[in-house]
Amino acid sequence: MANYYSKGFAAFFDTSYTGWVNRFSPKLVAHLAEVSGGDRTAADICCGTGVTAGYFLDGGWTLYGVDGSKAMLDLARTRHAARIEDGGLTLIESDARAFELPAKVSACVSLDGALNHLPSTDDLRQCFASVAAALKPGGEFVFDLYEQSHFLHWNHVTLTDTPESIVVKRGVWDTETRRGMLRVSGAHGTGQRVQRVDQTLTSWYFDPTDVTGALRAAGLEPLPHGFGGADLKCDSGSCSRTEVPCRTVYRARKS
Repeated sequence: MANYYSKGFAAFFDTSYTGWVNRFSPKLVAHLAEVSGGDRTAADICCGTGVTAGYFLDGGWTLYGVDGSKAMLDLARTRHAARIEDGGLTLIESDARAFELPAKVSACVSLDGALNHLPSTDDLRQCFASVAAALKPGGEFVFDLYEQSHFLHWNHVTLTDTPESIVVKRGVWDTETRRGMLRVSGAHGTGQRVQRVDQTLTSWYFDPTDVTGALRAAGLEPLPHGFGGADLKCDSGSCSRTEVPCRTVYRARKS
């Protein structure tokens, strides 16, 4: 994945882009606890700064956090230092398409459209194959992917102006090719801790038929779920101005 985030962007992301993850993660952890049969082992793919990890750890899970960004993992390492030391959390720097875990788990998750950064359906299949290899038989995989409606705000300039951040987002989204890029630039922090934010993001939209086909090719059977409503909506941007869901949540089980 090309979006291996810089230190400044990781810090800005952690304070500005984790609202949905904080809302959704408790529901997700509760669902997995219900279906896990008491086996509370999991992997968070593209775990970022460790927000979702906190909810798993609070629920008594043993967790692997996988991410390709050292900057993101450094923040997760600081946030969960005690749980890393006691063995509750293991962080692994790895691409989502080719990660390996020291032991198999009962659940895998990937949140906040992280897998939209994969550049093709073939890459998505590779990721799903790695997930299937990491899961125990009967283990579940829950993830979300953004709809194109989420990306429409990339066609406009967006300014974040707070006491902690002055950051401009500007880019382009092409609904015909189902891809786009976003430049995020500015400064984050206060006093002697100001960091430059300079990151270019690229994302792709995946058709649901392609997603379910890639899951089945990896030996993961798509399943229905009860997530919906506010679980499918972002807090800001173009998503907050319409009732159209900005993401699809997928659930699958290893056969």
